[in-house]
Amino acid sequence: MFARVRIFIVFVVMFNQIFPEVSEDFIRSIKLKGNESISHEKILTLVRQKPPNFLFRKPIFDSRLLKLDALTLKSFYHSKGFLDIKIQESFERENNNIDINYIIDEGKRYYLSEVEVVGNYKISNNKINDFLGLKIQEPYNPVFINDNLYLLENEYHQVGKLFAEILIKDEISDSVKVKVVINEKEDIFIKNTFLENIGKIDSSQIFREITYLEGQKYSKKEIDKSLRRLREMGIFSMVNIIPVKVSNSENLVNLVIELNHYKQREWNSVGGYDPIQFSEGAEPLPALSINTEWRNRSFFNSPTQFSTELLAGVPVEEEFIAPRIRYDINLSSNWFFGIRFPTKITGYYETFFTKDEQNNSVIPVNTIERRGINLSQHVNFFNRSYFETRSILESFSDASENDGSIEQRAISLKVNLDKKDDPIFTKRGYLVSGILKYAGFGGERNYLKLDLNIQSYLPFRNQSVIAFRCKVGKIFGWDNEGSDYSYEKFYLGGSTSMRGWDVLRFKTKKIDDHPLGATNRVMTNLEYRGPLYKSFGITLFIDGGALEEDSKNISLINTKWDSGIGLTIQTPLGPARIDYAFQIENPQIWKIQLGVQNLF
Repeated sequence: MFARVRIFIVFVVMFNQIFPEVSEDFIRSIKLKGNESISHEKILTLVRQKPPNFLFRKPIFDSRLLKLDALTLKSFYHSKGFLDIKIQESFERENNNIDINYIIDEGKRYYLSEVEVVGNYKISNNKINDFLGLKIQEPYNPVFINDNLYLLENEYHQVGKLFAEILIKDEISDSVKVKVVINEKEDIFIKNTFLENIGKIDSSQIFREITYLEGQKYSKKEIDKSLRRLREMGIFSMVNIIPVKVSNSENLVNLVIELNHYKQREWNSVGGYDPIQFSEGAEPLPALSINTEWRNRSFFNSPTQFSTELLAGVPVEEEFIAPRIRYDINLSSNWFFGIRFPTKITGYYETFFTKDEQNNSVIPVNTIERRGINLSQHVNFFNRSYFETRSILESFSDASENDGSIEQRAISLKVNLDKKDDPIFTKRGYLVSGILKYAGFGGERNYLKLDLNIQSYLPFRNQSVIAFRCKVGKIFGWDNEGSDYSYEKFYLGGSTSMRGWDVLRFKTKKIDDHPLGATNRVMTNLEYRGPLYKSFGITLFIDGGALEEDSKNISLINTKWDSGIGLTIQTPLGPARIDYAFQIENPQIWKIQLGVQNLF
């Protein structure tokens, strides 16, 4: 017995020696000295290690980040013209508490006094100064120059100067004099194009996507356009266009197009916390969903794609239990009757299961069915901006009604102008989109629908953003007789629109509390988005909305408002958030809303 005890004690001692207990150190304070030109608050936004705050009272200290933070601060001071900056970093430990110290010697601040540009013929001095951020009597910013030199190089590529050389020299005394020396060299022309790893695809179907011509002057704009069109084929996982100098020539290049293929036939299944749309007049709802797809990316060895898709989703909103199942068959091609007009034909069938309101049961008892086929054409302008047309033939049926199905024939036009700097982590820019939809080509529905969306983003201090959204919608000539299911009407409420109300319940029926849409909608959202700690952020918001059958009833007096605060976390898949919102007219009514991304 005692022998076993001794063996156990020896084992414990050896374990502790091999795997010693690691005690974590926590940041107690960050002390700055000598930062006369840069505020304490600004410096704290730049460093990776933060002092305690109301949310993170014990941030963990990492000595490896101390030197990196000092280098970050040094680079920032350089960008403000402090070229002689010296930073001494250190820390003091008391038990498990760490005090970080930064002693800063800012030195002299240097200003740009003179700029000389030589060797430029294709691009003006003013444009070169703008690209490089060279402004007389402004603090000299070598960081900006180095980071944006590629913009000037890209501009020379646009005008055919593929091999232009740019040299920047600065002379530092009491001020800074900059000399930009440019050797534009000769115009570059395209001789031949070669394809690598083409596979079974006919080369003519690749060459028709190329917009430049052999023999013409090299243009980065046309190269980028050709790259985008080749990627839009949906066949290639990677496309590169590489210029190669022709031997014994100073102004000729061959273009080599490198292609890597996707797997031609494949199954894809994805699932998770993902928004799905239950009505074309409502914002997408956060849902637990699973999507299974079979795709043939090269139908009959052509760029035509064929796919079948099954989607099943259940919204996570507690007040909206409506499982959805949808099945799609898709056929798409970038060419339509010999004209490049990306076209997609989709046949679909979907069902919604509604809950028993009378018995307050979540067991699906009623079925709403929607089936149809649509033909859509999609044309990209630039980046994420596009124009889309859609021809629709579909029918609705509601098992809870005895009137059978409703047929709808419609055509819609959509314009999307996207000038945001990033589609997910937006800091600046704007988005304007509009949908015009007309139903009445022999179906039982006859109406004209207009839906306008405006979004704007303005950077604020300390890496914060002011985000604004306004949505205006109206349906003309709506006739809703024959079914209670108003798929096309407008709805508000939930984590994606008016956060102080239950999902789709901004307006409800008094009897059974079914979601009740309207033919007129106005909604606005205003948010402040700021950093909090590492990947965490804070959001302050106010939402306003009006939902009416008669547009005359929409006014500022009849507009309902909610406000609240949210917590966001940046994930590799995008921002996730949790919002607390209360109705301004009735503060005792409040909601906790979950979202998978930013509201807009």
